[in-house]
Amino acid sequence: MIKKSYVGILILLLSACLLWCISITFKYPYLGIYVELSTQKEWTINEIDQEGASSKLDLKVGDQVLQVDGRDPAESAMINKWRSIEQANHILISREGQLREVDLQTGNLLIYETGTFFGGTLSLFMSLLLYLKMRHSQSARILSIVFLACGLIWFSQGASVRGDALSKFLIANLMTVLQVIFLHFLFVFFKEKGSIDLPFRMIKYMYAIVAGGTVVRVFYFVPSMAYFAYLTHNLLTLSFFFLGCMINLTLLIYLFHKYRLEKSYASTIIKSVWICLAVSFLPFISFSVVPKLLEGSQIVNSGYTSLFILFFPISFAYLIISDQLYDIGNVFRRFLFSIAVAFVPCSLFTGLYAVMFLDDLDVRHLLFIFGASVALVAFVLYSAEYLMTRMERIVFPRKYALHSALKNMAKRMGTISSLTELKDVLLKDIVDTLEVTGGAIVFKYSDSIEIVSEGAVDDEEIRQLVQSSDMINHPSYTSLEISRHEDYVSYLILTRKKTNMMLVKEEMQWLHLITTYLAVSLENLHLIRKLTLRLQHLASQLPNEQEAQDIQWFRKLMFELQESERIRIASDLHDTTMQDLFFLKRRFAALLKKVTLNPDEQTHVNNIINFVELINSNLRQSCFELNPFMLGEVGLIATVRKWLDEESYHCPFEIEFIVDDAFVIEREDISTKKHIFRIVQEWMNNAKKHSQASRVTIKMMLEDRVFCLIYEDDGIGFDLQDTVPLDITRSQIGMEQLKGRVHYLNGIWEMEAAKGHGVKYRVTLPV
Repeated sequence: MIKKSYVGILILLLSACLLWCISITFKYPYLGIYVELSTQKEWTINEIDQEGASSKLDLKVGDQVLQVDGRDPAESAMINKWRSIEQANHILISREGQLREVDLQTGNLLIYETGTFFGGTLSLFMSLLLYLKMRHSQSARILSIVFLACGLIWFSQGASVRGDALSKFLIANLMTVLQVIFLHFLFVFFKEKGSIDLPFRMIKYMYAIVAGGTVVRVFYFVPSMAYFAYLTHNLLTLSFFFLGCMINLTLLIYLFHKYRLEKSYASTIIKSVWICLAVSFLPFISFSVVPKLLEGSQIVNSGYTSLFILFFPISFAYLIISDQLYDIGNVFRRFLFSIAVAFVPCSLFTGLYAVMFLDDLDVRHLLFIFGASVALVAFVLYSAEYLMTRMERIVFPRKYALHSALKNMAKRMGTISSLTELKDVLLKDIVDTLEVTGGAIVFKYSDSIEIVSEGAVDDEEIRQLVQSSDMINHPSYTSLEISRHEDYVSYLILTRKKTNMMLVKEEMQWLHLITTYLAVSLENLHLIRKLTLRLQHLASQLPNEQEAQDIQWFRKLMFELQESERIRIASDLHDTTMQDLFFLKRRFAALLKKVTLNPDEQTHVNNIINFVELINSNLRQSCFELNPFMLGEVGLIATVRKWLDEESYHCPFEIEFIVDDAFVIEREDISTKKHIFRIVQEWMNNAKKHSQASRVTIKMMLEDRVFCLIYEDDGIGFDLQDTVPLDITRSQIGMEQLKGRVHYLNGIWEMEAAKGHGVKYRVTLPV
C-alpha cells in the first residue's frame, strides 16, 4: 500500500513537471539572445541563435542592452542565471549611440517544438505500453523508466531553452541518469533473455555519482550561483552522458565478441541491441556532444541529431515485446549500402550546386542539401525493392501475371497423377498464360511417341517435329526439353502467340522455370504409371502357389480404391453437372411459357431442351456404370440385363443375354456381384473398341455346381501366339485387371481366340 502511494505521488510530481514545461513552451517564444558583461560593465549581445525568434528581429551582435521589460539588465533573473534574454516582452538597446525599443513577442517558432513534442509523445507512449503490456517483466519495467526519462527530456527541451530552471534541472539530471538506467536494463534484459549474468556492483556506484550530481544542481534555483553551476555541470552532464553511452556500447561489443560463434538467441539479441543503440545515439554524440565538449560548439545542431534518438524507443520496445526478432543486422547492412551508393551522386550534385551558386553560398544550406539528398536517395534505394514488389502488378504487369500463374500451378501440381490431369492442371494454364494458340507435352520413347496437347495443335505435325533434327530451332514452334530419362525424353512444345509476337525474355525465363517443375512432375507421373502397370500385372498372375494368399490383401485394396473413386465421381456428376442440366432444362421450359416465339424459334428451343435431356440421360447412364446401385436392390442378373438393354442402343452389334439356372449367384455378397458386373463391363468395352463383331453373347449359367460366366463374339479375333509385352505407353491393362478380379474371387479364367473367328472368354466361379 505504501509503495503504491509513493508511486502515485511520483506520478503526480512528474505530471506537474510535464505540464509546467509544456505551459512555458507555449507561453513564451524562444528568443535565443545571449549576452555578456563587457569590461565597461555593460551588457551586450554576444550571440544570436538563428533558430530563435530574435533572428527575425533587427538585432545584431554587439548591441548594448539597456533595459529588459523597463528594468536594468542586472535585475533580470534570466541574465543573472543563464546570461540570456528569455521570457521578456521588450528590450531597450543602444546601437552606435541610437536607442531602439524592440518588441520580443513576435515570431513564435512552432517548428522547433514539433520534433520535441513528437519525440516526447512517442517515448511516453512506449513507456506506458511497456508498463501495461509487460508488467511481469523486470527488464520491461526498467525500460519503461528509460522511455519515461526520454519523454521528460524531450518535453523539457522547449522550456529549457526559454530559461526555465526546473526544466534545465530535469534535463541535466535525466541525461546523467539515462545511460545508467539503460545499463541497468541491459544487465536485467540479458539475464532474462539469454541467461547472461553481469556484475551489478558498478551500477550502484554509478547511481551514487548521479545522486551526488543531483544535489549540486539544486544551485540552479539560486540566482547568484545558477550560471556558474550551469556552466560547470553542463559539461559534466555531457561528459557523463558520453561516458555512459560508451560503457554501454563497449559492453555490447564485448558480449557480442564472446557469444558471436554460438549462433544463439543471446547472440542475436546482443547484435540487435548494439545496432539499435548505435543508430539512436552515435549521431547525437558524434556531431553534437563530442564537438561541444572539445571545441565548445556543435558541428550539427542537437535539434537535428537528437531526431535519431526517436529510433530508440521504437526499436527497443520491439526487442523486448517480440518473441521472434527481425534480422536488424540485415536491415542495417542494406541501409548502409544504400547510403554508400547515394553518397557519390549526391556529392556530385552538391558540388555542382556550390559551383553554380558560389556568390550566395551558405555552409548550412550546403550541408542541408547534401544531407537531405543523401537521405532521400538512400530511402528510395532502400525501399525500391519493397515498393516494386508491392506495385509489381502496376509497374510490371506481365511479370506479375507470370508469377501468379506459377504460384497457382505450383499449388496444384501435387494433385497430378495422370496425363489427363497434366493437361488440365498445367498445360492449359501454360497455353492461357502465354496466350499461345496451343501447346503439347511430348513423351518420346524408343519405339513410340505419346502426345498430350491443348488448343489448336496438330498432333501429327508435332509428331513429325519431334522426329526431325531441327526441333529446337523451328521457326513456328518454341520447343524446350523438359527431362531426359532412360525410358523417354520429354519436351514442351508451344505454337506462336495469338498476336504473332515473339516470346519475350521474361516469358522464356518463366518457361525454363516451368520446365524444372515439370521435370519433377513428369518423373513422378512416369513412376506412378510404371508402378500401376506392375501392380496390375502382379494382381493378374495365376495363383498356382501358396504365395497367392499373400497378395489377396493387395488385390482387395486395389479394387476397393477403384470402387471408392468411381462412387466419388458418380456422386460429383449427380450432385453438380446433372443438377445444373436439370435447372437449365427448367429455365428453357419457363422461357417457352413467358416469351412468345415463332414456330421455328420454338422448334429450335425444343430441340435444345431435348438435347439437354439427352446429355442428362447419358450422364445418368455413366453414373450407373460408375456406381451400379441396383445390384443391392434388384440383384446382379436384373442389373446386367437392364444395363445391356441400354447399351444395345449405342453398340454397332447385336447383344444377346442368356441366363440358365444362374440365380444362385444372387446369394453372394454385394462385393462379388460388383466384381462380376465389372467383368461384363470390361468385356463390352473391349468389344466396342476392338471386336468389329456383329453379334455378342453373354451367358450366365450353373454347371456342375459352378457358376459360369461366358462371353462370345463373331469378330475379327486375334492370334493367341502374338503376345504383346506390357508397356506404360499403352493402355492394355484392362484385361490384366479383369484377370485379377477373377483370381480374387478364386475363379478360373479361360480364353479361346483365333484370327477371323472371334473371341470366347469363360470364367468359372465357386458358389
